[in-house]
Amino acid sequence: MTKWLVVGVLVITLLSTGIASGVALAQGPTPTPPKTWMELYWQTLAQKLGTTVEKLQQAMKDARKEAATEGVKQGLLTQKQADRITGATVSASIANAGLEAAAKTLGMTTDALTSALRSGKTLLDLAREKNVDVLKLRTAIADAQKAAIDQAVKEGKLTQAQADKLKANLKPENIDLVRGWHGIGKSAGWGFWKGGFGWGHFKPRR
Repeated sequence: MTKWLVVGVLVITLLSTGIASGVALAQGPTPTPPKTWMELYWQTLAQKLGTTVEKLQQAMKDARKEAATEGVKQGLLTQKQADRITGATVSASIANAGLEAAAKTLGMTTDALTSALRSGKTLLDLAREKNVDVLKLRTAIADAQKAAIDQAVKEGKLTQAQADKLKANLKPENIDLVRGWHGIGKSAGWGFWKGGFGWGHFKPRR
């Protein structure tokens, strides 16, 4: 039900803001040839709606956030469910910090990196393709996630004991660049799995 709610709000948002105003895609920049099926899907969908991939993805993000907020107000979602939908949980914040650091180090956008990972590539594959030092990439991810963990402690979402336990394993040499994307070391619970992030070691404070 939530999925349909989000999709419905997306369509309404696109129509009401004039994104699907019939502007031909040919009038804009020529899209980059897709390298994966996912990129082709985004381009095809954007073309049918008369917009660009970037605007479409931003509209989806905005609609997801607005629908989640409204869903809580209408009693359709709990705040916890809304946080998961919008990625506002502490686990998502830490994972996204690593993802953003990896994207920056690889010279990519986070959306491009996510698409590449979903297509089956690994961070190690991308580092080799872009001639990026593997230690530099691992260090960037570890440092970014340590900072995110510290921020979660400041915001009262993690205890210091929880943070210390996570950071003890969060070392560059433990960052797994091959098995999907495990942002907090080889033995931790973070993972890039089926397009989302998961947490398996503790329950953040609420």
